[in-house]
Amino acid sequence: MEAYELVRLLVNKMVVPPTPRRPGNPGYGRLRAVRLLVYSRLVGLENDTRVAAHLARHRYAAGALGFKHIPDRTTAGRWWRRYACILAEVFNRLSAMVQVLMPTRLLAVDPTPLIGLQTLRLAEWGFTSKGAFRGFKLHASVDQHGPPLKARVTPGSRHDSPRLPSLVQDLEAECVVADAGCDSRANREAVRATGATPVTAMNEPQTRQGEAEAEA
Repeated sequence: MEAYELVRLLVNKMVVPPTPRRPGNPGYGRLRAVRLLVYSRLVGLENDTRVAAHLARHRYAAGALGFKHIPDRTTAGRWWRRYACILAEVFNRLSAMVQVLMPTRLLAVDPTPLIGLQTLRLAEWGFTSKGAFRGFKLHASVDQHGPPLKARVTPGSRHDSPRLPSLVQDLEAECVVADAGCDSRANREAVRATGATPVTAMNEPQTRQGEAEAEA
């Protein structure tokens, strides 16, 4: 199933009712806006600039999502702010659907920088293994097949570790994998509370040893 077909199925049937007809210019409407936001995440478009460029190259996808005219970059940027709550609901329902079809064995938690939104008011400087960036972070948990099950967006400066408990809560998995930035006693306990085994890269050896002794 193409990504835009999945978007139409989920958004149309479960989340966003059609916008009532009204006199004058109807604009793009909330339904098309949310379709585009979900589609952009499913195909890995990290910012509004890439969304506009992708639609210009793949006009068949734009048409399938319901667009006669391709929205510009600034319009897509406004939609991210306006429809964040609806977008979260879409992914919660998509996550539940995915888990029914493909039970989760391995859950991976990792952040991704969103570097094309630096002009938004809450954008902040952050750091990754590739260096500094200004923008936001997408903190996500994905299953062994790659679909995201939960996600949180924060300004770029926010640390990864405090986000892990909310990204595994209410999810069932055999083990949860995360990098050293999420290696803490609180996170290991949060993972075990879901019935999963935590698998994280270790922090500094002496810190890890001290925590192990305290847990013992």
